[in-house]
Amino acid sequence: QAGLVEKFVDALVWVFYPVYLFQQNLSLPHIGWVVGVYGFVWGGSQLFTGKLSDHLGRHRLNVIGMIVCGTGVAMMLLGFGITWWSTAAAVSGIGMALLYPNLSAAVADIAHPNWRGSAIGIYRFWRDLGYGIGALGLGLVASLSGGMTAAFWFVALSMLFSAAVLWLWGEETHPRLN
Repeated sequence: QAGLVEKFVDALVWVFYPVYLFQQNLSLPHIGWVVGVYGFVWGGSQLFTGKLSDHLGRHRLNVIGMIVCGTGVAMMLLGFGITWWSTAAAVSGIGMALLYPNLSAAVADIAHPNWRGSAIGIYRFWRDLGYGIGALGLGLVASLSGGMTAAFWFVALSMLFSAAVLWLWGEETHPRLN
């Protein structure tokens, strides 16, 4: 569930951020900057967050990542200007960097080598299905509410709810820490 829900953020960033920022009268180059900050911070931070999970474990970082990422999504609506929106995008990127390599690592940790490839494939199927479910959910929420801000809150709250589910029912999978 955590992998599926985290892809709601990507659907939001790639589709709704540009439209929302355009509605806020941000220029197209500046929209590209804000969206690019998310991707750059997400990608670059994984150089550290993957290694960090080898020392601290997967579970805690995944829960924290969902909270941080959801907070960054909510921040987009709580301020104004390119500096604020870039900061919010960076916060979401850091949260996603805590999740992205570590959810996959958690699956790999508990999968026997004989079926690890299948386990990761099944995880990736459900995770990537989150793009489609997220996009449909975002469109439905925006349509029913008559505006885009409800879609941002939908994703932020979904991430926080998913973090709570992961915290309560997830477990540490790192072989050395489990």
